[in-house]
Amino acid sequence: MRTFRRNLAEAPRLMWMDSPRVALIVFLLLFLLLSPDSQAPSLSQQRNTDHSILEERQALELLNTSSYGGLDAPNNRWLNVTGLRQNDGYAWDLLLDVQERAKEQLQNICNAFEFTSIFKNASLPSGKPANVGNEQNAVDKILSTMKPFHDPAPLYQNVTGIVHGQWTRSKIGEGSASPLLNLSALTPRVGYVSQNYNRNITGRSGDLRFHIHEGNGDDFKLGLEDDGLVRDVKATMTIKDESSSGDGWETSLFGIHYPLQGGIVLSTTSEKFAGIFVLPHFTLSERSFYLAQRVLNQTLMSTIDAQEAEFGTVSNPWTSLPQTPSDALFPVPHCEFIVYLQQHPDEDTNIDFRKLEKELRFPTGASMPSAPTIRMSALIFSPDCGFVLESKGPPDFAPQEGLHLEGRKLESYLRVARRCIIAFAAVICAQVFLLIRQMKDASTPSTKSRISFYTIAMMALGDGFACMGFMFVSMMIDAAFLPLITTAFLSFLGVSFFGMKFLMDIWTVQAPERQERDRERQRRWNGIAVANAAPVPPATTTPAPAGTLPASGADTLPLPVTASRPADTGATPTIIPSDQDVDAEIVDNPDNTPTQPTAQTTTLNTARREMSALYSKFYFLLLGLVFLSLHATTWPIPLRSFYTDTICITYLSFWLPQINRNITRNCRRALRWEFVIGQSILRLAPIVYLYTVPKNVLFFGNDRNIAYIFIAWVWLQVWALGSQEILGPRFFVPKGWAPPAYDYHPILRGEGDEESGSIMPIGFSQAASSSPTHSTIPSLQSRTGSSNVGPNTKIFDCAICTENINVPIVRKVGSSDGENQGSASAALSTTLFARRAYMVTPCRHVFHSGCLEGWMRYRLQCPICRENLPPL
Repeated sequence: MRTFRRNLAEAPRLMWMDSPRVALIVFLLLFLLLSPDSQAPSLSQQRNTDHSILEERQALELLNTSSYGGLDAPNNRWLNVTGLRQNDGYAWDLLLDVQERAKEQLQNICNAFEFTSIFKNASLPSGKPANVGNEQNAVDKILSTMKPFHDPAPLYQNVTGIVHGQWTRSKIGEGSASPLLNLSALTPRVGYVSQNYNRNITGRSGDLRFHIHEGNGDDFKLGLEDDGLVRDVKATMTIKDESSSGDGWETSLFGIHYPLQGGIVLSTTSEKFAGIFVLPHFTLSERSFYLAQRVLNQTLMSTIDAQEAEFGTVSNPWTSLPQTPSDALFPVPHCEFIVYLQQHPDEDTNIDFRKLEKELRFPTGASMPSAPTIRMSALIFSPDCGFVLESKGPPDFAPQEGLHLEGRKLESYLRVARRCIIAFAAVICAQVFLLIRQMKDASTPSTKSRISFYTIAMMALGDGFACMGFMFVSMMIDAAFLPLITTAFLSFLGVSFFGMKFLMDIWTVQAPERQERDRERQRRWNGIAVANAAPVPPATTTPAPAGTLPASGADTLPLPVTASRPADTGATPTIIPSDQDVDAEIVDNPDNTPTQPTAQTTTLNTARREMSALYSKFYFLLLGLVFLSLHATTWPIPLRSFYTDTICITYLSFWLPQINRNITRNCRRALRWEFVIGQSILRLAPIVYLYTVPKNVLFFGNDRNIAYIFIAWVWLQVWALGSQEILGPRFFVPKGWAPPAYDYHPILRGEGDEESGSIMPIGFSQAASSSPTHSTIPSLQSRTGSSNVGPNTKIFDCAICTENINVPIVRKVGSSDGENQGSASAALSTTLFARRAYMVTPCRHVFHSGCLEGWMRYRLQCPICRENLPPL
């Protein structure tokens, strides 16, 4: 009874030890059950939200009561709101210069596209010019009336999309000192842990990208009147220079868009800057001020009412901060931005942009021209950090240096992205197809033993990384969810069902080889330990009789082809495998009980453990690589670029393990050439696309020199594999650098060469000699096709195809045939490629290379004497 209780008490512990998966499941269940639910906001947080709502209503009231020109720093006119007071210290003296620069950019657009002729009733194929007087210049006409350039305007009414380009530092504000702000007075409720500003651009140039979103419904069309149209808009600006980390500083901006005129005004909003509530004061004309004021009055009021109705909402729905836990615990000041964007009208005025946009948003299959790209000019002003940035483009820069900001509408971008995803899915399908054909070709243990495990593992890791990447992206982009998740499934199929199966087959076949390496390593360690121990007197040994293998004969290489072989006295027993001696096995085991069950069970358990460890290592390595890559997106640009290049060059080195295995095993050909060429092209194509195409879907930075290095590196590996098949696996490896291995293509010498053993391979017929003393034999002449075989050639019989083999030989210098040293050297050099036509086994039998290679795909035994053969 006591023993039963003790066993019952130890049962849970044994269950945890024997089944670790059970422990993992229990741990996950406890974590899910005991994890706390999301807590409601505390009273202090709700008080902060109520205080923020009160400040928002006060700022909204100020917006409704203010007028155009209320903010004028040179004339000492200020607004009683955070960031626009006189004592706040912002660089508002630069605002007028920034606005004049924005008008100058608009004038440059008018000059470039000859909008002056449009307003002068120039003859145009479609539409009519706007009815505006000619006594004012083009910019004043546009800003004072907010009328379209042309009716219909050659502009996108909805600019939802992504534009990107280069920025450069403006001449405005150069040489002026940065503003000094009293942050404790500006934000008494926020205690900043640092006085250093994030998003402070200190470089001279860099990359700039805007992701603009306006919405797709008519409810976003606010302020529609007979003489104007304005919408609210939001955008995400990504700007980077040499000092920014990751993809750059990402900022959320909110503002207004004038679709008929093409202008956009955006601003950040935070606890130290009421940007969205004073946005109309940053506009370029009185008419644009009142349109923006009317729209923001509606949108801001509805947002504040929603804040009050929902308990526990965010305190600032227009914030530009990242809203991360670290930022909430350790707040850091950020530079504020005011952005002016101006859309460039398209040169082709025959396009009806309204119909085109409708077809893009709601496709009906109507015949429409291709959607033109969106082009915009950008002007960025930071009032608290005191710098001004501009987009790089004409007329200040040559078109080769930059064309301001260019991009596609979101619908066009998603269409291109879907095409790229489908193309990548086709690439994955082609990779899986080539892998299946290679698996069928390598269906025997002999062929699997030639393939490098690490080559297939690197390819499977690349497919698994692509699968995880597509899964992450599909969760963020709803419009392309179906093609993304389909491509992710195809990658998963290639990894789990085919790649891992092939890896397990290769791992199982090469298990004895690994065990032998482990035993050899253990023997070396034992030898070192014995050498370090006390010296032992050498024992007297009796030399073994000739032809007897030593105890380690299984670990030594076969005798050379030209070496003398011991005579077979019949004393050596011949072991017949059990599958060829069924009767003897039945006599020995009449009950048909399994022999050595313990060994079989142990082997099975070992194989299971190895498979489990293989799966665990593979997926842990894959997940670690994915999380490291995600973390690398936050690194500085030089470090992130170095990481990306390193990952790519490492991934594209997947043929190196196969080259090394060919050298180690002295194997000429392990993979199909269609597999080698196809996988090289298919796996190189996506990386080359990202590195060379300027407007790729991932906005990946181009570097053609790195792409050329990748291409050269892959094809150098392919060239090495081809050279190994033609010239030999070790043709470029110095002698002694690679472990010894049997050579199936030795140089054969004549019978008189005593130094080489003077023994030709079995199967040589003296009657088949091409020596002048053996002139002709009819049977041989009919099979060889000619009796004029050179003096340096012997004829052998292939026991597989029963055809003759013409084998080149090298005779001894000064032999009876009379060859001199020069002819012998010439014969030796000419046999380099001729030796690939025949193969000589360690048991001295000669076969055609194709015949023996085909045989050895299924059995590693000599077709004649059944002696074991070294694998290719």
